[in-house]
Amino acid sequence: MSRKPRKQSDQRKSAPQSVAIPVAPRTAWRLILGSVGALGLTAAVVWAVAAGVPRSATMGIATAASNAGFTVRQVEIEGAVNQPRLSIYRELLQGGSDSMLLADLDEMRARLIALPWVKEAEIQRRWPDRLLISITERKPAALWQWKGRLRLIDAEGQVLPAPDLAQFGALPLLVGEHARLQAPGILKIVASRPDLSDQVEAALWVGDRRWDVRMKSGETVSLPEGPQAEASWLRFADVHKQTPLLGRGFVRFDLRIPDKMVVRVETDPGQTVKPRAAPPPPVAQAPATVQPQAAQPQPAQPMQTARATLSPPRQPQEVVI
Repeated sequence: MSRKPRKQSDQRKSAPQSVAIPVAPRTAWRLILGSVGALGLTAAVVWAVAAGVPRSATMGIATAASNAGFTVRQVEIEGAVNQPRLSIYRELLQGGSDSMLLADLDEMRARLIALPWVKEAEIQRRWPDRLLISITERKPAALWQWKGRLRLIDAEGQVLPAPDLAQFGALPLLVGEHARLQAPGILKIVASRPDLSDQVEAALWVGDRRWDVRMKSGETVSLPEGPQAEASWLRFADVHKQTPLLGRGFVRFDLRIPDKMVVRVETDPGQTVKPRAAPPPPVAQAPATVQPQAAQPQPAQPMQTARATLSPPRQPQEVVI
């Protein structure tokens, strides 16, 4: 039997083509050798620490790496707005060595988080000589007043240094010695109803156990202790949405009794409690023109002596709803 000749492929495999690297050969070799050297020195330091090699030998390896160019020369900071950058640099460079190999990133991060405005920090090495710092700052949430002094705090009650508090005047005010520590709870309660939160002026921490919420229209909402405070606030917001309660002459809304609201109204003793009608929306009017009038002579009146009659002070009355 005759064998059939094999068909030879007309196509030949193309030979691999060389790609030109846009770097000078000497520079490319320096980069390659530098990367290999960095890995070798890093492995040497890790081995020395794990094997319990004396610190003098470890420092010798790190010094050799620094002499080779692996030292912290650049620090890039992202996300820092209110925290001064100088304080961040100071905390980063507190260590005894500026070697990239001996930089303790965990220790650096702990020092950064201890700064008042820093909530979270992330540190990354960028070989051969750069550190990248990403900062997440705390957000101002309220003003805390105690003994006549105002301080800025975040939602967790952390005090934030601020030389000028005027720009934070729109934030809610928390009053009381330990009000700062209770800030997360009351801020969450007030924010649960945005339709009412913009009318809150301040919150007073009473008896180290509960809150009195002062509204911008002058009323006080007394909340109960514990977890019932949020439910009572939501119930008050629902009632106010159906029948407006603010700005109608009420003094206090006491929600400390379960399923009841005690309303205190300022009236004369013995009079019927009649709250004022809801204020109408403002109507734009043209400014009135005032015309000067000539002064008219007034006839002389005989001097009389009158005794003022003192009326009893107005006492607040309570109505249970």
